[in-house]
Amino acid sequence: MKRQSPLPHGVGSYRPPLPPEAGQLIRRHEAEGVNALIVGWAAVEIEKHARQFPIERAVIPIYGAETLGYNLAQLAGVLRELFLFVLARDIEIAFENRPFQEELDQARGPEQMLQDLCLFSGGIDSHAGILLAKQAIGPVDGVFCAHSDQSKAIRLVERHGKGLLAQEGIRLHKTPGPSLGSRGYVQLRGFLYVVGAGLWISRLRASRLLVTECGPTMFQPQFSPLDAVTMTTHPVVMDHARKALALLMRRPILLVTPFAEWTKAEVIAASPRRDGISHTHSCISQRFGSHDGTCYGCVVRRLAAIAAKVRDVRYRRNPLWDERARGGNLMSLLTYCRDLLVDYGGMEEYERRGIDQYNKQDLFRRFALDNYAAVHALVGEGKRLRRAIRRLYSEVTSVLGKDALAQRLEELRAHAGKVPYFG
Repeated sequence: MKRQSPLPHGVGSYRPPLPPEAGQLIRRHEAEGVNALIVGWAAVEIEKHARQFPIERAVIPIYGAETLGYNLAQLAGVLRELFLFVLARDIEIAFENRPFQEELDQARGPEQMLQDLCLFSGGIDSHAGILLAKQAIGPVDGVFCAHSDQSKAIRLVERHGKGLLAQEGIRLHKTPGPSLGSRGYVQLRGFLYVVGAGLWISRLRASRLLVTECGPTMFQPQFSPLDAVTMTTHPVVMDHARKALALLMRRPILLVTPFAEWTKAEVIAASPRRDGISHTHSCISQRFGSHDGTCYGCVVRRLAAIAAKVRDVRYRRNPLWDERARGGNLMSLLTYCRDLLVDYGGMEEYERRGIDQYNKQDLFRRFALDNYAAVHALVGEGKRLRRAIRRLYSEVTSVLGKDALAQRLEELRAHAGKVPYFG
């Protein structure tokens, strides 16, 4: 099947390209799974296109829509609401019915039935999540979305899958993903990951999908009025992904977010294979094969690993002490956490909006304590720190006392061995 081209720019209507592999997949997998991948892929392509050109209507191909009896009106409504929430664009959704190929007329059985699948990105949360899931609920496979422009990240994840995951008896399946480019966050990635996992949910007849993102990332607040935050696993995005997946699979799929009430440090502390954490990746520059050390993802995981007292990856730069390293993300985070701990009532509405809306005050207080507990540990070890960090640390301890941070470190030690609820 040839890759489709979008309609001429500016006409207000857009046909997102199909996955290049769709022609092969439609012959090898159940139609529900292929359609799920197409819809997830289309959502990302529509977002990318909408950044540059006006879109009033998008047309998405669906294989065997009439034969499968999809409720396309309901599916269109889910997608329209999603785009309105994430992109602030009212985009009409239409579907184009594609006939089955001959090979699909005869139904095929699943390769090997498996109840549980877990999204796997190669980061700390997915590393700990899939291992804890295997301990708690039994056999589980991983599903990884391989974006076409992230070859180094793909190799890192595949190496992790062939190494540690294989040692634990966990298989890692791959779904194709569109290019993400370098124009900032692609907010509908999470929708793609959940809905696109339908490719393997269909083939393995799975009924539960685990999304093991930690709570502060799911409910990430704004640190400044113009701050761009990731909505990859935002609860609204996840809810719409769950609805779309159920419609495309034609059966309910249980979507579980076991770390929604856990901080990054708590996830690291509970990880069964800490030796594998140094092989995970979180940096936005990971496409180049290393951790820069200054992006938000690096800063959060570095402080969390220090607080949990776990060996981390190597970073190219250390903004904790190096005044020449870019420290914007680190200082924004620590300033925000300082305000949260000592003057929550005085914070701006936009800083508290998500926390108050979803009643996550305790979660974010523990998150803030984790970050300053890490600083407290470094101070105790006599490590060098930026002057601005020492000033913030003094402001926090003058209100909370150093014992509160020492106690938080002990709580994280005690978190080892804990298992979240997997539904």
